[in-house]
Amino acid sequence: MRAARIAAAAFLAASPAAAQRPDTTARDTTRLPAVEVLGSILGPAGPRIGSGVPAATTVLDGSHVRAWHPPVLSEALAGAPGISLYDDLGSPYKTTLVTRGFTASPVVGLSQGVSVFIDGIPVNEPDAGQVNFDLLPLDHVRRIELMSGTASLLGPYSLAGAINLVTHRGSGPLEGTAQFSAGSYGAYSGSGSGSLGGEAGGWSYYGGGGYQTDLGWRQVTSATQYNALVNLSRARERGGISVQAFGASSYAETAGSLPESVYGDRPDSNLTGGDFEDLTQLHLAVFGWRELERGRATLGVWFREHDAERFNVNQELDPDVRAFSENRTIGTNADWRATFSAGEALLGLRVGATGSVSSTSVRIFAERIDPGLTTHVSSPIQEVGGYAIADWIRGPLTLSAGSRLDVIRIPFRNRLDSTRDTTSLYIQRSPRGGVSWAVHPGATVYASVGRSFRAPAVIELACADPEEPCPLPFALGDDPPLDPVTATTVEAGGRWVRGALTVGASVYRTEVGDEIFLFPYADESEPEGSTIDGFFANVARTRREGVELTARVQPLVWARAHASAAWTSATFRTGDIELFSIREEAGADNEVEIGDRMPLVPDRILTAGADLDLPRGLRAGIETRHVGRRFLRGDESNEEPQLPAHTVAIVRLGASFGDWEVQGIVRNAFDVRYATFGTFNIHQAAGGVVERFLTPGAPRTVQVSVRRRWGA
Repeated sequence: MRAARIAAAAFLAASPAAAQRPDTTARDTTRLPAVEVLGSILGPAGPRIGSGVPAATTVLDGSHVRAWHPPVLSEALAGAPGISLYDDLGSPYKTTLVTRGFTASPVVGLSQGVSVFIDGIPVNEPDAGQVNFDLLPLDHVRRIELMSGTASLLGPYSLAGAINLVTHRGSGPLEGTAQFSAGSYGAYSGSGSGSLGGEAGGWSYYGGGGYQTDLGWRQVTSATQYNALVNLSRARERGGISVQAFGASSYAETAGSLPESVYGDRPDSNLTGGDFEDLTQLHLAVFGWRELERGRATLGVWFREHDAERFNVNQELDPDVRAFSENRTIGTNADWRATFSAGEALLGLRVGATGSVSSTSVRIFAERIDPGLTTHVSSPIQEVGGYAIADWIRGPLTLSAGSRLDVIRIPFRNRLDSTRDTTSLYIQRSPRGGVSWAVHPGATVYASVGRSFRAPAVIELACADPEEPCPLPFALGDDPPLDPVTATTVEAGGRWVRGALTVGASVYRTEVGDEIFLFPYADESEPEGSTIDGFFANVARTRREGVELTARVQPLVWARAHASAAWTSATFRTGDIELFSIREEAGADNEVEIGDRMPLVPDRILTAGADLDLPRGLRAGIETRHVGRRFLRGDESNEEPQLPAHTVAIVRLGASFGDWEVQGIVRNAFDVRYATFGTFNIHQAAGGVVERFLTPGAPRTVQVSVRRRWGA
């Protein structure tokens, strides 16, 4: 079935404008090559008509991604300003990305705060907002766009920004590539692609596929992924159509965190061998555009299918868990934009509407102890949104303003007890405004304020009753509605270019309202079936604030260097609340006070690196990443020792011989031992004591790849 779904993806697709894309400051309607601009979500921190975006942005070229050969998108972004990762599932393909104190994660149940797109199509799953990085088409990326800060005009989940993968499209003569790599711990991967454009009757195409397999450095942690992508486009003078199909599957065994007493002696251990996630995805889209007398009109339609089976082996006294989820989404977007003269100024306008219908279903089974179906719920989610954006540009000054209105209806259907069905409705307006000023050639400053939100996820709504707490992850039910999470961000920054040097800076504060956390059950008669029992509820106020600095320099044609620094403070602004923690089993309280820091958000992140193009086709690069101290999950009260700071380095060396490329990459080059994640749990095999549980970072690994290119 998995292979059939990937094969089915080989005949369709698109890059609809489900999100913003840059325009230009030309006085006439923009007429750029349509395929080139489809699906982008951002404009730079200087004015672009219709962008509505004065913000800190980062763009990674596809050649950069190929050079460092990261296994998943989160790892590809790890060197970007203010990005850190952690791994609570014990698999390099399941890492959680943290930016500005918010997360984008494949872990179901984590609060999600970053929206992710493929060519402008949203890929956060409807059941929990999670992002499956191991299903994204990293083998076929032309560039990766990162918008930091609130991305309010891009829709829900954009509390801390948005990430967009822009895939390859055919252009010019026929060309193709093939790549194979091998590395430590039985890691192998391969990919191939081909493209043609311009000369084939107005049609251009790109097709490619890839796979990777890995035995894992920890016990029982193998992984295998497959993917296939096709982009097909036809452009005319005043319009065109684009079709996209993408299929992917991923099977990964996970190890989770280890009791600290085991972590110190055998970090490669797996105390719950047998955990796995088996995922499949099918993604189809069609997008058309037309140049009008005034502006450009676009219309896109897409379909996404995602199936998951997850199995979790628990400790001896808890039952094992098997969960099945199915998500189906049909979405559409209509958009119109135009540029007008307004005296000595330019006025860019853009209006649009989005809509989607999602069907999500979750079944959870207990196994080994009291086996049986514990949860069967479904939710036919409907979302409708509309947005309007205007940019007024006069000389070096740009004023931007826009707003988005979203209506989200989340019915909850309890298939085990239909008398307990409920429906939640959310109506939210997300305004944004800003100013950008080119103070002199090469220097731009900006300031902005924006509001964004996310609706509670189905899993949160299904476990929100303090009178009926959930023995997670076994039981979900119909519970009182939660308030939506809102985030208001004020940001200022700038960019300065002087010769070979580019410097950027931004400072921000995000006030978050009604963020969702897990609270403990207050009654002594706790529900049976899990050591994790509680309910989700809103916390009135939290805050993120920080400073980000970046610098890039190319002093010589063959030498480039970059560095970035980020200081982040993620704190609770509501006090006298007690959040869930296993530490309470040992008599400790997890009572949060105003100013306490949130877990797993490092206080500082520093990166530095260099790339060299040496004689005779040789290339070399190094990147170091320093991640500061972090509190453990379950220590929101900041009473326990933090995870220590750590620094790791990645080194690469390659050579080109005509159409051949050979490259070696060493990750964690100095074999630093560190913990990437920490929490608290009961160590049943040690007599039921509460311990710190830590996930070890990967040791030094080596990867060698060979790449061959044909054609142009």
